[in-house]
Amino acid sequence: MARWIPVMVTLGLAAALGVSHFFGFGPVGVAAAVVVAAFAYGWPRLTDSPQPRVTSLMLFGFGLVGMVSVWLVPELPYLEWLPILTGIGLLWAFLQNLARGVEAKDAVANVSAQVSGLVISLATASWVAGFRVPGDREAVVVGLVAIILAQFATAMPWPARYTSPLAVGIGLLGGGATGALFSSGSLGILTAMLLGAILGLLVASVDRMLGMIADSRYQARKLRESRTLEDAKAKARRAAVHLAIGAAPIALGGIVVHVLARIFVFR
Repeated sequence: MARWIPVMVTLGLAAALGVSHFFGFGPVGVAAAVVVAAFAYGWPRLTDSPQPRVTSLMLFGFGLVGMVSVWLVPELPYLEWLPILTGIGLLWAFLQNLARGVEAKDAVANVSAQVSGLVISLATASWVAGFRVPGDREAVVVGLVAIILAQFATAMPWPARYTSPLAVGIGLLGGGATGALFSSGSLGILTAMLLGAILGLLVASVDRMLGMIADSRYQARKLRESRTLEDAKAKARRAAVHLAIGAAPIALGGIVVHVLARIFVFR
């Protein structure tokens, strides 16, 4: 049952984003903010940050600022400020850990985890950028359907050597089938299949990496203090961890959708 919780998180967030793209910027901004909030809350708990509350506030704040910057930039590609915000966030992470006075080895691990989370949080702004790209919303719908189907594939109770190719394959087929439903869409079936396959690979990779973090001793201060494997499994089942695993593919998938939409829809 626990394996399906991130799938339900992904399904809910993807549905909110997909529907909101047909109702204007306000709903898109709210849906994207919910994705950022879910990820920002879960990521520090997944990576066992020694300062989970401060880190969550940092990730959420930068994610919101990233979305505002994307909306305010007047011309394509709308993402100019995201690298600058990433640099500012990196400095923030350094100062946050220096102020706490943790040991050097812990500071390196904590900064690495924070910066990784920052990049994923800022990536959510690409859904707002995708909304601003002229044209229909076919790429958004195809991308979200592919992410959902691939996430279902990764939740199957099989080894990753089976679920990962399945995620890519079902993403490809799901993307192509969804693209075929748009009789006058601008994306095209082959491009929709390509988008689905790339997102399937993304979902499989994210699930594999984050699952390993949840179940292993990587960046795990609390797990180093645990004595049994059951403690590690209990950590992986925590609601916050499932939020991060479910929200991360949605946040990162926006970059893929935005780039391919610009290449194939708005040249």
